[in-house]
Amino acid sequence: MSHSRPFIEQILKKPLLCAILPLLVLTPFNGIAADFIEIDIDTDSYRIELARTPAQRRQGLMYRQRLDRYGGMMLIYPRSGDHRIWMKNMSISLRVYWIDSDYKVIDAQRLEPCRQDPCPVYSAAKFSKYVLELSDRDHRLQVGDRINELTDL
Repeated sequence: MSHSRPFIEQILKKPLLCAILPLLVLTPFNGIAADFIEIDIDTDSYRIELARTPAQRRQGLMYRQRLDRYGGMMLIYPRSGDHRIWMKNMSISLRVYWIDSDYKVIDAQRLEPCRQDPCPVYSAAKFSKYVLELSDRDHRLQVGDRINELTDL
């Protein structure tokens, strides 16, 4: 008669799994693995994390301690609207770009982390379908520019 070991005992006998398990537990998880898109802004190539679900958009970049120079997040909404964001639970400043359904930048703002309660809410003067959050530095992206890579989303 053979007895099977409890599941946790079997896991603990696998050194590689033991090494990876803490990383899996400590990594933020919104129910879906993050997916990315590469976009080109002038001569710079950016790796942008896509936030497609309501949970991913709500989480956004909150609690991140840093953002790569050529990294960011694109909040993707199912339809155009008055899409607002705030800087609650943010440690880093951002450059934020609102983009319409024709993939054109319609507004750009530099936003600081919220240090008061309630936190202010930010939006564009026109309806947007996408909100692009990039690191706080000058990017070669301005109102009126078009981001052609978004046509594939």
